[in-house]
Amino acid sequence: MGLLFQYSILSLCDELGIPYNRNKVHPAALATKKYGISKVDLFKACLTREWLLMKRNSCVYIFKTTQITIMSIIAFTVFLRTEMKFGQLMDGSKFYGALLFSLINVMFNGMTELHLTCMRLPVFFKQRDSLFFPAWAFALPIWLLRIPLSLMESWIWIILTYYTIGFDPAASR
Repeated sequence: MGLLFQYSILSLCDELGIPYNRNKVHPAALATKKYGISKVDLFKACLTREWLLMKRNSCVYIFKTTQITIMSIIAFTVFLRTEMKFGQLMDGSKFYGALLFSLINVMFNGMTELHLTCMRLPVFFKQRDSLFFPAWAFALPIWLLRIPLSLMESWIWIILTYYTIGFDPAASR
């Protein structure tokens, strides 16, 4: 058995020692591009995958929307203003408190997205290093598909809290 094994290794070394003749091979058998498909197809594939992951995690997005709605109801009941007063220092501090609470609430509502993205990084690194797709094809669909969700959450917060807290409706202020 040892002699047969040595013979197969020697024959394998002899075969590998012969230079590769590219003229005898069909041109479609060799890779001519870094990635197997075009950039548009790479983007479409990653966009489809991201859409599938968003549908799979729809309970997270429903929970986040419900959470921001409940927190905005709490916020406008805490900072409820029936009449808007301007020029008073005490009311200014209440408005600043409402702005700070709004900013912190919307910011922390996005933390779940950060966790979901960080959990996917090992898979991304493995697929990127195996030349499945470039980094932009992974990041751009995430960014594009999160914009409508972020806008929806911000609009829910603004619609429910802006006028009830008593912020100025004039854009000039």
